[in-house]
Amino acid sequence: MQFIYHPDAGKETILIQGDLYQHLYKSRRTRQEKILTLRNLRDDTLYFYTQEAITRNHAILKLSSQKHQSNRPTKSIHLALAIVDSKEIQKILPMLNELGATRLSLFYSDFSQKNEKIDLTKLQRIIINSSQQCGRSDLMNIEIFSSLQELLTTYPQISVFDFGGKKISKDIWLPILIGPEGGFSPKEKELLASMPTYSTQEPLILKSQTACVFVLSALLNV
Repeated sequence: MQFIYHPDAGKETILIQGDLYQHLYKSRRTRQEKILTLRNLRDDTLYFYTQEAITRNHAILKLSSQKHQSNRPTKSIHLALAIVDSKEIQKILPMLNELGATRLSLFYSDFSQKNEKIDLTKLQRIIINSSQQCGRSDLMNIEIFSSLQELLTTYPQISVFDFGGKKISKDIWLPILIGPEGGFSPKEKELLASMPTYSTQEPLILKSQTACVFVLSALLNV
């Protein structure tokens, strides 16, 4: 890990317990003399702590120094993804966070599984773990919309990633919309008819998750 996430990082004294305690002292067997580097993922500051006491179920850390060190994405990239199987969303989150996506809007499309429940708390934990590994000093934002119509009410100017579109360019409108397996319904296609469409220039069908990585990578290079 590049740092340890703790919401109270920055305070003079921090209590480590629960899952984080298990990870640091049972799994990683952290030595007491080691200086621990923490972030709160809000203020771009690295906080360095000494380990004052370690008991059988908790540890007490004391702030020794701090250093402002921002490590945020250099581009603002916003993707909108139709909700698919929640396990598939969980798999792709670390890649999107590590590649520098700033916001992910999830929405229920007509072809989404309506009984698919999204656990935002779990998704947040996945993104936090990803940031700890890659060193990112902020978190990719996630939001959920009940339908494409609701998404368009919030973001009336969007782009669409679909078949027959042009090559992704720097003048693209964001967010860029990625549909579910099976594409958009006729009703949704009517809503999107006036929006600019982009696509891979290869004659291949991409899964939603692959499309997200392709679009994000393309936007990083325009």
